[in-house]
Amino acid sequence: MDPTGIFDLPNTSLIFWEVVTFLILLALLYRYVYPIIRDQIQKRQAQIEQAIEEAERTRAEARELLEEYRRQIESARGEARQILDEARRQAKAQRERAREEAREEGDRIIQRAREEISRERDAALREVRREVADMVIMASSRVIGRELDATEHERLINEALDSLEAEVAGGRTA
Repeated sequence: MDPTGIFDLPNTSLIFWEVVTFLILLALLYRYVYPIIRDQIQKRQAQIEQAIEEAERTRAEARELLEEYRRQIESARGEARQILDEARRQAKAQRERAREEAREEGDRIIQRAREEISRERDAALREVRREVADMVIMASSRVIGRELDATEHERLINEALDSLEAEVAGGRTA
């Protein structure tokens, strides 16, 4: 090896000036560029941290809103169930009222029909009594050949009617 190769003076001064220039460049970069880059990095880091915090707040708000919506939906479902149950109860009560009214109306119709039948039967009986009484009087007058007094007339009518009613009653039960 060459003893002058490592400590070659012209090359040593070049290396010295390159190192000095490099150190000056590093000092200038450190003094003027590094603070700007550091500030930009810190600003960017602060923006990212702020965005992360905002995202976490938004996520927490979204969770709260989701829970609130779930509670509202569950509440609405409960109210809907209550409304449906109440509607079913009312419909059932309405059906029962309609059945009861129909039953009562049927009973009233049957009662009116029975009353009408009773009135018609009574009217028919009165008519039959009158006709039977007239026939009895006529037949009695012919058989006896004389006029009956009022008490005898009444007795004969009642006997004939009682006999007729017994026959009608016997015919109804048969």
